[in-house]
This record gives sequence, C-alpha cells and structure tokens, in this order.
Amino acid sequence: MKRKRKMGVNTIFTLIGTIFFVLGLVLMVVGSIKHIEQNRFMETAETTQATISEIEEDVYYRKGRRRIRHYAWASYTIDGNYYNRKLDHYSSSMYVGARIWVYYDPANPSDVRTGSNSAEIILFGIGGVFVIIGAVFLIIVVGKRTKKKNLKLNGEVLTGTIRDVVLNRHVRINGRHPFKAEVEVKNPFDGETYLYSSDNISDDISPFIGSQVTVYVDKNKKSRYYVDMDELMEKYYEDNKINDYR
Repeated sequence: MKRKRKMGVNTIFTLIGTIFFVLGLVLMVVGSIKHIEQNRFMETAETTQATISEIEEDVYYRKGRRRIRHYAWASYTIDGNYYNRKLDHYSSSMYVGARIWVYYDPANPSDVRTGSNSAEIILFGIGGVFVIIGAVFLIIVVGKRTKKKNLKLNGEVLTGTIRDVVLNRHVRINGRHPFKAEVEVKNPFDGETYLYSSDNISDDISPFIGSQVTVYVDKNKKSRYYVDMDELMEKYYEDNKINDYR
C-alpha cells in the first residue's frame, strides 16, 4: 500500500517560483513591446498644445480602503479639426484648463500621447522583481535537490532517531506552518552524537517521534546532511497498509 503523494514543500516552492518567474517575464515582454511601439510612434509624431478638458475620477476599493484612479482628457485642434481624447498618462500637476504639450500621429491625429514612458518603467520594474523572486525560489529548490542527490550518492549513511517534531514558525505555506523532525544521530565510527533537522514537511509527522530514520552526511563536512523522511514515511504507510486518498 502506498500513500497518495501530497504537494510537498519543494513542489509548492517550485510552483510559486515558476509562476512568479513566468509572470515576470510576461510583464517584461509586454513592457518591451510597449517601449518599441512608443519609440516607433515618437519617430514620426508631431507636437501641439492641448488643454486639459476633464479630470475623470474612478473610485475603487483595495483591501477595504477607498482609492481613486485619475484619467485626464485633453482637447486640441489639428488642421482646423477639433479633438478631445483621453491621455495615456495622468500627472498630479494636471488640472482642468492647464495647457500642455502633447504628441500626435500626423496620419491619425486622434492618436495623442504625453510622451511619458512610465507604463514601460512600471512593467519592467514589477516584472524584474517578479523574475528575481521566482528565480530565488527555483534556485533554492534546485540547490536542495542537487544537495540531496549528491549526499545520497556520496554521503555517509547513518541511522538517527527522531527525538521531536516541531513547527517551523518562520515559514508559512498555504496558511500553515510546515513540520520539521529533530533527529539525533550517534555515529558508530567516532562515537560522537550529532543533532540534525529535516527539511520542511507539509504532513504532520508527530507519529514518527521515536522512529529510526536514515541520514546522509557529507564525509568531510558533518554540517552538510539530508534527513530522508520520504523513505521513512513511505515505509510506514506500506507496513501499516494505510491508503491515504486525501
């Protein structure tokens, strides 16, 4: 009998990292496209003076707090034709009646812009932050997997006893703190006692207190180790013929 695989901490970290990384890349690509399109527009754009005709207010609520988003409208005349268009950028210095310079497309005078590149900067900024956050999560996961693989291949295989199970209150995943096993290892080769902690585990592993668990330790650096809780948990479910379909 085997337990149903639940979404482990590393899987959750991988999912979070991938989402942030991909979303960040998308935002940066959108920012790049807008930047290229804006540059093309500015290459042929001409300028004219316009008058702020209206400041539109859009009231919305975020986290229970009332917020206001502003949009500016400007009127201008090109070749005797009157236009009144919403601008692509609002500044707190704008007010009804204010005179500003705007850029317009000679082939399509209704396409008017302020020349601001704030949208691209915001997209690049947010996208860059998301990419960094995602990369950090993914680097942590890859680093742990590489460490685990190397230790299982080349590490010293020791047997430890789970003395306690604690909540890692420094981490919260899906609204819950993960568990960690506190393990005591008595090295039969040198007679010394080592204390180790397992990785974060989403399952409640309290029933395993007192159980024996395999610990892989770097032969040259005892502080590098891996507590193999997966092996212990799989064996427990098989030995007790437990089918976990949760």
